[in-house]
Amino acid sequence: MTVSGLSVNHFQLQYQLLKPENGTDAFASRQDIAAKSASAVTPDAKVGKTRAPAEPETEQQQAFLDQLMEQMLANRIGLDKQKYDEIQQKIEETEAEKDALAKQPASAERDNKLSALDDKLTQLNKALEGLIEQANRNRERKERSEQAVKDVIAQYRNAAFVKQQPTIFL
Repeated sequence: MTVSGLSVNHFQLQYQLLKPENGTDAFASRQDIAAKSASAVTPDAKVGKTRAPAEPETEQQQAFLDQLMEQMLANRIGLDKQKYDEIQQKIEETEAEKDALAKQPASAERDNKLSALDDKLTQLNKALEGLIEQANRNRERKERSEQAVKDVIAQYRNAAFVKQQPTIFL
């Protein structure tokens, strides 16, 4: 392999331009660059203080990840997450009302309200159970359809790989 003298000279000139003139200057400039980048990242580094990670961000991130995991799980089992959250919210509100009424002095009106709230809680729990049962049925139906598709694919593969005898038509 031959390289023309012109191209070799060109590469030598580029190398000399990139090469620092003095080795100590290059080391000093590297230290300056490192110090500048370190001070830009943590201004308290010279003092010796270390900053703790921003807790609100990590809490927000953790809450987001939890919500995302719940949504993925709900999608996996076929649960309507919005309806589930609405029912859970209503149950919590009803229980809070019931606790507030339980703290009041006994009266016929309070007892009527408590029984109405108990009935409402029963209905909400039944609605929640119905939603979960529907999610189970949806998941089972989805699994059956996926299995049927896998079976059809397996049959196709088996049929494709079966050696067939050539037939001669006369």
